[in-house]
Amino acid sequence: METSHVDTYNNPIAPEKLAIMKLNLHEHERSFFSEPTTPTGQKSFDFANGMSSSRSQAKHSRQISRSARRSSSFMSSHRNQMSMELTSQAEGKFFALMELMSNASREASSLKEVWSRIISERESFAREREELLEQITEVSEELEVQSTQQNKHGHEAAERKRQVEKLLIELSTAIASVSAEKKKVVDRDNELERTRNELHEIRETSTRSHTDHQRIRSELDAIQMMLKTAEADRDTAREEADRHQNELHRINRERTEVSSRLTDMTSKYETSRKEVLSITDRLKMYDMEREENYLEFDRLKDDARKARARAEESSKDLLEVTEKHDRLQREVNKLRESVRVAEDERDERSHTLEHLRRELKTMTVNRDEADERCSDITLKYDHIKRELLSIKEKLRDVELEKNDAQESVERTREQHRLVIVERDELRDEATTAQRKADDNRRQVINLAESLRKAELALSEVRAESYNYTERIKVLDRERDEGRDRHGHLNNEINDLKEKIVVFQAEIRTITDARDRLRGELEKTRQEYEEITETVTTYNDDSKELEFEIESLRTMLREAREQKERAISARNTADRERDDYIAKYEEKCREMERFEESAASHYHRSSEGRTSSSRVVSSRSNATTVNHSSSG
Repeated sequence: METSHVDTYNNPIAPEKLAIMKLNLHEHERSFFSEPTTPTGQKSFDFANGMSSSRSQAKHSRQISRSARRSSSFMSSHRNQMSMELTSQAEGKFFALMELMSNASREASSLKEVWSRIISERESFAREREELLEQITEVSEELEVQSTQQNKHGHEAAERKRQVEKLLIELSTAIASVSAEKKKVVDRDNELERTRNELHEIRETSTRSHTDHQRIRSELDAIQMMLKTAEADRDTAREEADRHQNELHRINRERTEVSSRLTDMTSKYETSRKEVLSITDRLKMYDMEREENYLEFDRLKDDARKARARAEESSKDLLEVTEKHDRLQREVNKLRESVRVAEDERDERSHTLEHLRRELKTMTVNRDEADERCSDITLKYDHIKRELLSIKEKLRDVELEKNDAQESVERTREQHRLVIVERDELRDEATTAQRKADDNRRQVINLAESLRKAELALSEVRAESYNYTERIKVLDRERDEGRDRHGHLNNEINDLKEKIVVFQAEIRTITDARDRLRGELEKTRQEYEEITETVTTYNDDSKELEFEIESLRTMLREAREQKERAISARNTADRERDDYIAKYEEKCREMERFEESAASHYHRSSEGRTSSSRVVSSRSNATTVNHSSSG
């Protein structure tokens, strides 16, 4: 069933067949709507020969034919419009159905390719799994062979062990004969054992002291780590404190700036108020002293000359102030090099600046007085225009000089404020540097203390090790003396030792063979573990592949469900197409019925006329029908 559906999807209708179907459909429609007065589609009879008999009624028949032609043309246009709308709707649904079928066929072909690829991958994984199983069986066979060989070597080793036990029994009999001689050595051995115990105790004490030293060192390291963390916390706290202090200084600087601006604004306000009051007073005095101005004109000229001289003196003073300010700037640069000297010089400069401020205040007061007098002059001598203009120009120059002096004073204030800010920054830097130096000093003291403790512990350990080495040397000398005393016993034991050496050589060969077999066994175990790991990995991969296959199966099931849904959609589209065709046929039948009813209505309307006119109208209708069908 699936292959048949896929074949139907893969074989859509050709465009040539669609064009032929459209032509047939148009011909079918044309055959349906060719003759509006015949509902069955058959052509009517030709009555053109009957018109030649009655020429008297031709005019009347032509009028009737015109009216019939108009009604038939309207009906045909309406019918053509309805048929075009229905055919366009049917074609749109048909093409949508064809596009849906082509999409379903493409999806089915892509799913078929995916399924074939999944099957090929599954077959390749099955082949790899079979190869791995063959390798595992081969490795298990090799392991079984090695285990049998190992069991064989174990039996041989057991036989050799029994032989060695027999030889040991013989050696025990020989040792029993020598035990009498060994009793003499037991006392010395006891002494040696006692010395060994003492040496062991000394070693234990040394190891205990070493462990205590290590424990103390670890505790010291832990304490140092805690100290470092505490120092880090302290540094962070100091940084926070410095940051808050810097913010406090910044806020203080802003407050000083705001206060200075406030004082400036208040001073400006006071000066403006004083100027307003002075102007009002001057206006009042102007009327009173207008008559006295003629006499005081010469005196005021002298006063103006004096004011000019004072302005020149103030300009000289301003030059001196600027020179002093430059000197102060150079001294500020020197102040950055040393904090204490800078503070002393700052105090001196502050005193000098206060003195200069007082001088500038006095100068500004004098200048204000001169301005007041000049303004009085300008108010008093308005009627003398030329002289008044000259005096105004002079006063304007004086005001400009005054403004320059005020600007220089403002600059000196700003520079003084900057000097204070730099002084505060240098003080903060000095405090931070001093704090860091104190921290470094404390760290150096702590390190020196820890170094001194370590040197003391090292000297104690060295003294103890020297004592232990001296005691070990004494014990070594005593041991050498005991060897010399027991040398003659060694000569008697040498024969037994030769036999023991032979047995040891045999045991060594057996142990070598055992070690070799053990190494081979370890290698085989490692190889077996590696193979088991690879098998587990392949099993995991096969599980993943099975999971992917299951997911692909689910996808295939979903694709099948989609295909079934597409088939059901196609069936529904077919049903809709059949419904639309049935509706279309019903519309055609309705149109035929409508044409029949229109024709019957037309016949009924024409029956009220005379019989001759009825015959002529029927013949004219027949001729118009024939003309329309031929057209």
